[in-house]
Amino acid sequence: MTAASQNLTNRPSASRYDWGLITIVTALLLFGMVMVFSASYPWAMTFQTTPFFYILRHLQWIALGVGALIAAATIPYTVWERWSVPLLAVGLVALMAVVVLGDARFGARRTLFDGSVQPSEPVKIIVLIYISTWLASKGSRIRDINYGLIPFGILMGIVAGLIVAQPDISTTILIVTTASIIFFLAGAEKKQILFGGSIAIGTFWLIVTRSGYAQRRVDALLQSIRNPLGSTEHQIFQASEALVTGGPLGAGLGNSLEKFPGNLPLSWSDNIFAIIGEELGLIGTLLVILLFALFAYRGLRIASRTPDMFGSLLAVGITALVTLQALLHIAVVVAVAPPTGITLPFVSFGGSSMITMLGATGILLSISRYQGWQSARGPSRKTTNNATFDLRWGNRRTRLPSAGGSAPARKSTANKNKRPATRSATRSATRSASTTRR
Repeated sequence: MTAASQNLTNRPSASRYDWGLITIVTALLLFGMVMVFSASYPWAMTFQTTPFFYILRHLQWIALGVGALIAAATIPYTVWERWSVPLLAVGLVALMAVVVLGDARFGARRTLFDGSVQPSEPVKIIVLIYISTWLASKGSRIRDINYGLIPFGILMGIVAGLIVAQPDISTTILIVTTASIIFFLAGAEKKQILFGGSIAIGTFWLIVTRSGYAQRRVDALLQSIRNPLGSTEHQIFQASEALVTGGPLGAGLGNSLEKFPGNLPLSWSDNIFAIIGEELGLIGTLLVILLFALFAYRGLRIASRTPDMFGSLLAVGITALVTLQALLHIAVVVAVAPPTGITLPFVSFGGSSMITMLGATGILLSISRYQGWQSARGPSRKTTNNATFDLRWGNRRTRLPSAGGSAPARKSTANKNKRPATRSATRSATRSASTTRR
C-alpha cells in the first residue's frame, strides 16, 4: 500500500465521531421536546391560536440547530482557529449594536430584529474560540503577566462590559468563568488566577451594588434562600412550590399546575427544570443531572485525547460552558442563585440558545474525529495518547496534553536501569571471549 493510500485510509471519518456524546445530546433533545410541549400548551391555548404554537417553533429551532451541528461537525475544527480574529470582531460589533439598537424587552436590551436574535449567545462560543487560539499560540509565555493576565483581563473586561450594559449578568458570569477555566488549564500560574479572581469578584460586587437591576435580584435571593416557600419573589416561590409538589415521583407527565398562566413565568424556557421536578419528581430531575454529567465526561474525554493544544482548550471550554449553564439554570430553580433568564441547554425553548449549543456540540464532535491522531493539520497518523489533566498548582507546564497528542514524557524504571543492564551484558561477553581464547 502506498503512502497516499495509507493517508486516505487513516483519514478521520464519520465512524470516528463520539457517538456516546451524540446519544446524550439526542436524549436531552427528545426529553426537551416532551417537556416544552407539556409546559407551554396552557399558555399557547390561552394566548395563541393553537396549543402547538410553542412546540412547533421549538422544533423549528431544533431543526436549525441540528443543521448547525452537522455543518460544524463536518468542518475540521482547525478552521475556527484561522478565523478566530474576524469572528471576535463580528461578535464585538454585534454586542455594541445590541447596546445601541437592541429591542427593549422585560427591562433589558439583549436582542436584535424584533427579539429573534440574541448576539450574546453565539458570542459565548466566539470568545472561547479566540481565547483557545490565543492561549495555544502563547504557550508557556502566558505565565508572564504582560503576555498572560493583562491581555486576558482586558479582553474579558471589554466583552463583560458590553454584555453587562444590556444588562445580562448571568451570561457575563458564564463567559468569564469558562474563559478563566481554560486560562488556568493552559498553564496560568496560581498568583495570576488569585489576582484575576480577586479583581473579578470586586468588579462583580461593584456592579451588584451600583445596579438596581442586579441588586433587586440578589436581594430577592438573600430574602428567600432560607425559606424559598416563604419568599415574596414570585418566581422563586412558584419554582419552589413546583419542586415540593412533585416530591420523589412527581405528579405525572402533563399534570403540572404551576405551568398555567398566573403561576410560574416562562415555564417552558427559564424555569423548565421546575416543571420537570413537578411532573416527574426527583427521579426526573436526577435523570437530567445525570445526562449533563455524562456530557461533561464525554467532553473532557475528547479534550484529553485531542492532538493539539487549541483543540484541547476549545473542547474543555465548550464542555465547561454547557455544563456550567445547566448548573446555573438548576441553581436558579432551586433558589441558590439569583433569578436569571438562563436556559437549560438542549431542553429549554429558545432560538439563539438552541442553535448556539448545538453548533458548539458540532465543533466538539469535529474535535472528536481526531482523537488519538497526531495532527489535524497534516497527514493523519494515529498515535497513542495516555494524557491526563494535571490540575496541580505547582505544575508550571500546561495542564493539558501537549501538541501531538502525547503526555509529557516521564522517566521510566526501564530507562533508569538501561545502563547498568548494558554494563552487565558487556562484562559477560568479555568473560566469554576470554574463556574462548584460553
